[in-house]
Amino acid sequence: MTTEKDEEEEKRLEEKLQHLENDADFNQPMETGVVIPDPDKNNKKNLVFDEERFEDTFLKCLICRETFDEDEKMPKMLPCHHTFCLDCLKQMFRVEGEFRRNLTSAFRSMPVAVKISCPTCREGLIASEAEILRLPNDHTVRELVAFVRCTGKADVAYCKKHQMQPLNFFCEPCITPVCRDCTVIDHKEKNGHIVMNVDEALHKYVPVLDETLTEMENEEKTLQDKRLALEKASDNLEQIQKELGVQIRQTFDRIRDAIDERERELYSAAEHEIDKKRQEISDQLEVALNREETFKSERMKLHNAKETKNIAAMFTNHQSAREALMEKIQVHGPSRAIRDFAVSFQFNSRQENNIRHYISNFGDVTFKNA
Repeated sequence: MTTEKDEEEEKRLEEKLQHLENDADFNQPMETGVVIPDPDKNNKKNLVFDEERFEDTFLKCLICRETFDEDEKMPKMLPCHHTFCLDCLKQMFRVEGEFRRNLTSAFRSMPVAVKISCPTCREGLIASEAEILRLPNDHTVRELVAFVRCTGKADVAYCKKHQMQPLNFFCEPCITPVCRDCTVIDHKEKNGHIVMNVDEALHKYVPVLDETLTEMENEEKTLQDKRLALEKASDNLEQIQKELGVQIRQTFDRIRDAIDERERELYSAAEHEIDKKRQEISDQLEVALNREETFKSERMKLHNAKETKNIAAMFTNHQSAREALMEKIQVHGPSRAIRDFAVSFQFNSRQENNIRHYISNFGDVTFKNA
């Protein structure tokens, strides 16, 4: 039993088909296409089915020109039976709501319902956003979209020279797919072209392709093995570099430890010798100071006796002074060893140069192939 809704959809589809049939450009014959019979049995004229025009007319939203789908581009039918995608209708609602809110201060927020007009016939509809979501889906359009999607039209390759002609043939000498018109115009067999069906070409060349693919897979496996070996070698180099760094650092740490130890020994030896020389000088200095103090005391006593003309003191102090002079105490000045001590270490400058030269050539890093 036919419902009123089905009758409306059938009527709408007939209107669009009539519009398509009346299109002057659409009725012009094309080079190729799918031919469908005219619904009018009395009219024997055929229509050339233009798939691109069909999609533009039936399967795309007239506002955004995008193909309908099962999500935001769901085809929604207005009460006037014109269909637009859900996304465009929601956008129309938002734009009209913003306009109403800016027009008067009565709306502090988006109005609950606004009036939108059909872009095709301008028939008005007052609806809320929820009511727009509840508009009936255009099932005819949905079925057409599903049908076109199942036909795999997008998977078919067409000839660029002969419009809408599928590339169902293959020219072997030219190594190119061709259409039916190409086989009788540009790729004639009498001109040396060998044309075969695409299926025959696939049957002939698929084994060749399989052989090439096998060779490429084997070569790829070989390259992969080499790449893994190179990556492993690169990792090994990183480890070798770390180990070399440790060995070099440990070797020169030992050398530095030996140098530091020798430095401490030389500092200790120098300090010991300096202390000996310092003690020698200190002892001689003490003798000199004591001797100097004795002479100063005896000289002052003799001088005072002379000044006071004390005969007894004069003779006594004179005798004491002469004894001091006659006392055999030696006070030595700085020895040659002490004077030349500052340059005694310079004798080792030759050894220093030899060591520096030896260190500059010490050690080597060599690589040996395994």
